[in-house]
Amino acid sequence: MPSLKLEDHALRLLENEQGVLSFLDRTAHKWAWRLDLQRGEILFLETGTGRILFSSTVKLIGTEDRDADTFRFGWSDPEIHEAWGAVSGLGGLRFAARGEGLTIFDEPETFPLDTPAKASAWAIQAAGFLGAFFVFEARQDRKVQYLAVAEFPDANLIHRDAQSALNLIELGTKRFALAHKEAILAYLGTPTRAGGTTLTQETLYWRIGEADLRVQLAHNGQLLGMSVDAIPTAGPPPAPAPEPEPEPKQGLIARLFGRR
Repeated sequence: MPSLKLEDHALRLLENEQGVLSFLDRTAHKWAWRLDLQRGEILFLETGTGRILFSSTVKLIGTEDRDADTFRFGWSDPEIHEAWGAVSGLGGLRFAARGEGLTIFDEPETFPLDTPAKASAWAIQAAGFLGAFFVFEARQDRKVQYLAVAEFPDANLIHRDAQSALNLIELGTKRFALAHKEAILAYLGTPTRAGGTTLTQETLYWRIGEADLRVQLAHNGQLLGMSVDAIPTAGPPPAPAPEPEPEPKQGLIARLFGRR
């Protein structure tokens, strides 16, 4: 069964979000979105020309009211018909959430938000469970609809190198309350190597592209520091020592017969 754990999805979906927004900014001078909740579809368009940049199916995770600091899940919103594509078929997610003790996903009413990042974290958990590509925050007036966007046709454009991974981890660990080591392992996979482990900390390395990402973690898994280390390049092989030149025959004969 897919996971609803925030650490399993947060950094990957955040990386995808950053990549998609960068693509939109590069592709169009200005862009906008158009949401069809009944069909469960979102269009990203170039402003002015109406050119479609890409489209995708979506699920509405919920809506945040930033004036009231409240949130309501899409499937419990009385303004959203339960047969609409944006919320239909999400019973499995709610059932899984109950099994993991995440009863918040069954909250039937609008409720206050403790912190602004809570709604974003719930959207990440739900989108990861659904196998979505990223979470889009559709902002209109003072309300934000958190949408699990299923597809991005140019996913191969998302580039990762050691420095971009470092920046992404810094952003994610500031944005979400995460168990750092779990989130980093879910994002980067098995380390290339480990080193410098002590009773209080450990250092893990990931080879990404042409550099190593070095991550220092405390014994409880919290992030202590990161750096990008260039991979040493092997220099040219040493030149072979010159072989001694053969002695001329005349010099050898002269030495043998004592000529000066």
